[in-house]
Amino acid sequence: MAYDLKIVGGEIVDGSGSARRRGDVGIKDGKVVALGDAPESATQTIDAAGMVVAPGFVDVHTHYDAQVLWDPMLTISPWHGVTSVVVGNCGFGVAPTKPEHRDLILRTLERVEGMSLAALQAGIGADWPFQTFPEYMDALDRQPLGINVAVMVGHTPVRLSVMGDESTTRAATPAEVAEMKKIVAEAMEVGAVGFATSVSKVHIGYSGRPVPSRLAEFGEMLEIADAVGKSGHGIIHYNVGRDPRWDEYEQLHNKSGRPVIWTALLAGSLGPNSHRPSLAKSAELIKRGLPIYPQGACRPIQIEFDFRSPVVFDTFASFERLRAANTDDERRAIYADPAFRARVKVQLAGRGPDDQWFMGKEAEGDSRRAMFGNLVISSAADTALIERGLAEVAVERGVDPVDLMFDLAGQELRLRMRANVLNFEEAEVREIVQDPNVIIALGDGGAHMSQLCDACYATHLLGHWVRDKQAITLEHAIHQLTMRPADIFGLTDRGRLAVGLPADIVVFDPATVGAQALERVHDLPAGEDRLISRPSGVKAVLVNGALLPEPGQLPEKPSGRLLRQLRPLPQ
Repeated sequence: MAYDLKIVGGEIVDGSGSARRRGDVGIKDGKVVALGDAPESATQTIDAAGMVVAPGFVDVHTHYDAQVLWDPMLTISPWHGVTSVVVGNCGFGVAPTKPEHRDLILRTLERVEGMSLAALQAGIGADWPFQTFPEYMDALDRQPLGINVAVMVGHTPVRLSVMGDESTTRAATPAEVAEMKKIVAEAMEVGAVGFATSVSKVHIGYSGRPVPSRLAEFGEMLEIADAVGKSGHGIIHYNVGRDPRWDEYEQLHNKSGRPVIWTALLAGSLGPNSHRPSLAKSAELIKRGLPIYPQGACRPIQIEFDFRSPVVFDTFASFERLRAANTDDERRAIYADPAFRARVKVQLAGRGPDDQWFMGKEAEGDSRRAMFGNLVISSAADTALIERGLAEVAVERGVDPVDLMFDLAGQELRLRMRANVLNFEEAEVREIVQDPNVIIALGDGGAHMSQLCDACYATHLLGHWVRDKQAITLEHAIHQLTMRPADIFGLTDRGRLAVGLPADIVVFDPATVGAQALERVHDLPAGEDRLISRPSGVKAVLVNGALLPEPGQLPEKPSGRLLRQLRPLPQ
């Protein structure tokens, strides 16, 4: 048999965690047909000498729900070796959405996931090709997808669809819960890979209101978990912010019988070494046989923000008025208000009730003050300010840093600052990366695009933590990027190299693989901007046997698929 494509001379790391071995890979009709020994001729050959040949990476935490409708390549993920993504994380998404709720769901995504409203409106257009979740799945099925996409149904659009604007203000009635449960059951029936929700206090939607899922009583979540369980497949993703809810994780699993993945386990989230109790508790649950897994990140959470949407201050009670502002004129007026400035100064000084607003923990006040003290001006009309610390400039000018920040904001709402938020203590992050129970993810592809770019986390893991820091082995890292997340999410034909499985493959140079420095481009719909990272050392990426073009180019014939996860048919 002649192969369509053959990869020769590489070090095969199959995703299982097993030791690498030198060999060839033969591909025919989109599948691996020979592994190790591939003696037949091929129409196309890739020389992988000195390279690693691995399964395509599986990114289980993305927010491409809207972007996929105008960018079927889901850039930048495939640049960094990702061949399959899961969307719908944290309970957000665009389906189901009734026509009268389209503006509300887009404004929610604008606020909570830092997506440009102009880009969303221009990218999706006025005539949405779906209202229900099954219609959304059908729309994706018709899309010429560049990589594989699996979808979770999100609590926020489900709740908004059933309750409308009141979904952000009250608990649901029993009849409304029953309707939500029916929608989720229908979503699972058409192939959703799970249900996602959030109670995180940082998840603030349109007009400064909490996102709809935050108003759900836990009984509502349990009823929906029951629908997931009765589908016979899927997972539950639970974003709790910084404080783990161990009892609730167990209840959700016991009700559904399905794996529960919780977000997020990050270094420094509750003070120095606060990740260690969570690692220990996770190990205990897994030892008891409970499939309850934390998601962690391998990159520092570093955010660039402007003063139209200063998201790093979402946990500041003193910014309450700012969160509710809807126009630039309102924002400028608030920034200029002496009473607003005074309240922010009091909170940063650690005095008064505002300092205890976020979960009532003094450590949170400490982390906010540390974050503010290290703000760096990253973009400004006055180029002399760029890459200078806010505190440094304030001392130089003899003014209070709060006043300086708001003076600059009032002059230039698009002025950007950079904040180290979480996960930047390397010794602590190393322990998270090394823990076998953590799902390494949180790339957030499609979200916060003008604020951060962590969709490159896979190449960062391989370059920084495997090669440079030698914190984990190459085989373990690839297992964490491929087979392990695929298996937990039920994507059992992805994340591994084996004869008979789809040929999702990445070929990279272990000596040079990595994520390059961030750069800002203006390539979103409506000319909106985003941060991107270009890859280093990635030689080839294949999706279902088809070789992807160079980053920034479109394939002649897209080969990605919608990964519907359907209940097995009775024998």
